[in-house]
Amino acid sequence: MDEFEKIEKLRARANVTYEEAKAALAEANGDLLDAMIVLEKEGKVAKPEQQVHSTEYTREPGYEMVPVGDGKDCGESFGTKFKEIVKKVIDYLSNNHMKVSHHDEQVIDLPLWTAVLILVLGWWFVFVLIVISLFFDWNYKFYGKNNLQGANNVMDKAKETAEQVKEEFHHNSSES
Repeated sequence: MDEFEKIEKLRARANVTYEEAKAALAEANGDLLDAMIVLEKEGKVAKPEQQVHSTEYTREPGYEMVPVGDGKDCGESFGTKFKEIVKKVIDYLSNNHMKVSHHDEQVIDLPLWTAVLILVLGWWFVFVLIVISLFFDWNYKFYGKNNLQGANNVMDKAKETAEQVKEEFHHNSSES
């Protein structure tokens, strides 16, 4: 490759002027790679991004998971992921409770897994029972290891709605 071809190639790769490419090649004694390094040091070419690859699994930023071999055995299998999900669900249901109280006196305290099992087995009956019980000053609260404030907010809103319906019913019946 003659000098003109090298200059043109360097200009195309480095996006520099003819004069800059010629000066960098002269400083690098005609070596294209060394000329690119010269241009990088002068700040005329952006340095390539550094990438780090590893065959070991890590969550550190800057590392990327690279499959080894054909990639079929790389990562977690469906069975492993399913087991982890089941383990988390069991942990969640075991470490949280539902408390049922009537007139601020605790009546029932169930692990959440028991409450869910009862709900699944007789959802239609349990749902109707909960709605009716809200009209008779029964309260449902959830507590435990996890943040259950969302469930408590829903139950508080249901209780408020039941109270509003009761007040409206009493108001309408007293007017009649």
